[in-house]
Order: sequence, then structure tokens, then C-alpha cells
Amino acid sequence: MPYSTTISALDLSAGVGDVRVTAGYAWVEVGGAHGAIEKKQDEVTLDVTSIQFLSQAKPVSFSYTGNLAPQPRSDWFIALWIQEIARIPQDWGWLFRSGAFTTEPPSAPIEVILAPEQLFGDTELAGAISTPMTSGSTTVTSATATVSGIDIAFSASGTDTNLPSGDTFTFMATLTLIPNAQVMDEQSPFEIKLTNESLSFTAGTGHGFETAILNALRGPIYGRIAPQLHNTIEGTLNAGVLSSTATRLNRGVPATMPAGVVLSIRSLRPTARATTAGATEPVIGVLGALGAFGGVVNKFPALQAGGGDGRCFVVAAATAPSSPEVRVLQAWRDERLRRSRMGERVIVAYERVSPRLAAWVARKPWRRAVARGLLVAPAARLAVRLLQRGAQRSAGSRPRNGRKCEKPTS
Repeated sequence: MPYSTTISALDLSAGVGDVRVTAGYAWVEVGGAHGAIEKKQDEVTLDVTSIQFLSQAKPVSFSYTGNLAPQPRSDWFIALWIQEIARIPQDWGWLFRSGAFTTEPPSAPIEVILAPEQLFGDTELAGAISTPMTSGSTTVTSATATVSGIDIAFSASGTDTNLPSGDTFTFMATLTLIPNAQVMDEQSPFEIKLTNESLSFTAGTGHGFETAILNALRGPIYGRIAPQLHNTIEGTLNAGVLSSTATRLNRGVPATMPAGVVLSIRSLRPTARATTAGATEPVIGVLGALGAFGGVVNKFPALQAGGGDGRCFVVAAATAPSSPEVRVLQAWRDERLRRSRMGERVIVAYERVSPRLAAWVARKPWRRAVARGLLVAPAARLAVRLLQRGAQRSAGSRPRNGRKCEKPTS
């Protein structure tokens, strides 16, 4: 039976190149110089332009005849992944990683959200590492991590009971952030690799112990320090992506990454940001993408009507969350639409369709101006008239939630 799904994308970032959709096999190969690594075998590919990928009117259709299941070997799995073509040679540009299946991938529509860029630097890394920590005869007494380009410069100082009295060591290395290219391990967006290791001693007498101390250090570094840094960076990225995406979509911010939503890393770049003291600090800019079978937007909580932000999607995108138009249309929604079954259906349909339109409107000043003049202002004036008529019919009653409706200014 042929496999078929559709793919839609929403760009909240600075653009995307042409993309490749691939269905194929993935498995883990054990052994060799690099240990266990994931291997992939393309079976079906589809290249689409960025315009096609971002088209809201006609989502990309991806299908193939025949079946990939059963897979050629029992330790192989079926997977689907999406990647920016220009970044494939670098093994970057990841937009979606499906995870591993023993059957055909789900046929539910795939939605990809290209998230706004996230920044992290020394401010986020401060306090990420807890010391002291001991492994065998070696104790790490202090450790620091600072941003250097798109890498993290790491240094640790400590002692070892095998060293002469008073002699200490300093370990230095580069922690490289690598976008996770594993389609079967979709849980983490990146990996950390340790390179450029070096060891020095304050008294210069410990060189005979270099190999032993390096081996001892790898225990706490890989077992505790690297996971601490990984968790700090991943937590920062997750929180930033969820918050910025929810804000742009006018949705609530999930407490954690919603079930079924995969965060993938598109690219890393060195950049800088201003500090509160008026200086600048080097930071790493991370472009990520959220993807899920069955949709991403619908897995973000809807803003509570009459509470929380209470914003209207397209209206807030075209004006501002505190504008008179937003207030009057919120009042019309709560005072009139919510009182009827048909009105509730209209609200549900609006909340399902409007986030994408709102994000599209918000990206360009001229779109906001057109939307306000042709859509928002007329709707707000009509809402004022309808509310006034309702107030006249029920003279003396106040709107629910104590709202006052103001006539918006165009």
C-alpha cells in the first residue's frame, strides 16, 4: 500500500533554503575508531524549493509506492527526515527527525516551525558546572566554560594524590556542539564532542602522570561535566524556542517540550549581544526547528479566553496586544460569540487557522498596515456597534468579566 503524507512549514526565522525530504533506513553500527554510530540509507527523496516548502496554500505532498517495511535486516529501522539541501554536506540543516519505526512512518501531516534564533553565552553557562568532583585519585577542584566562536572553551584545575605535594594540574579542551544528525535519537537536538585536550602542571613535575590523569579526568568530564553543560544548554534552547515560538504564534508557553514535538538544530553561528552594563559579550546563535506528526501549533496551549494574555492572533500581530482594537474584539468575543453554540464554533475555527496567518502578518510592516486597515479596523468598528446594540437591549447590565468596550481609533 503506498505511503503518503503532507508537509507544511511556518517560518518564524530569517528564511530557509531548498529542502530535501527523505524516507529510508537507519541502524547503529558498532565498532571502528568512532565507536557506535548511526548509519542511514536513503530510499526515497523529494527536493522542494523554499517557496514550495513554505507555501500555506499547497502543502508539500510526499509519497512513495510499495513499502519500506519489512526492513532488510531486523536491526534496521524505518525513518523519515527533512534537511536543508545546502547544509547536507556539513550534516547540518536539520528540520525534522522522525525517530525509528518498524512499520511505515505515520501518515499524519507533518508540521515544521522554523523557530526564531536563540542566543546563549557565558551568562547561561555560569554555574552550570558543580565542583569539586573526584574520580579515583584525581579531584577536579574548579572548572570554567566560556563561549569561543561556536565552541566552548573548557578548563579545569585539580589535584591528584600521585602528584608530588603542592603540584596541581590544569586541563584544557574544546567542547564542540554538534547538531544531532541521528534520526533515530530525536530526543536531544545536539551532541557535545571533546577535542584539543591538553594538560599542564604548576610545578612541571607531573609529566609522567599525564596519561593516567587524562584517563582519570575523562570519567568526571564525560560522566558529569559534559552532561551538566549539555543539560544547561539544552534547557536554555528548549525554553527559548518554546517561549519565542509561543509569542509569535500567540499561544501559551508549554512547561516542557510537548510530547511528539522534536527540536532539531539547523545551524550555529558566532555573534554578540549587549550586556546590561552596556558592553558586548560573545554568544552562539542557534537556529532550530520544531517538527511533529499531526502538527506543532496545536500542541501549544491556547491562551485562556478572558484571562492570561487574552490576545487575538491576527489583531495582535497587526497592531499590539494592548491596542484598543484588541480590547474591543476580545470583549465582542467574550460578550457575544461565547454566548452561542455557533459563536463557539467560530472561535474554535479562528484559533485553529489564525496562528499561521498572524505569524505571516507580523513578519512585515506593510502586511501589518494592510491587515489593520482592511481587516482589523473595520472588524473593530463593527464589534463596537454590535456591543452597543447589545448594551441597549440589556440596559443596566455590564459586560462579563467587567470589561469596558472602547471605540478603537484607526
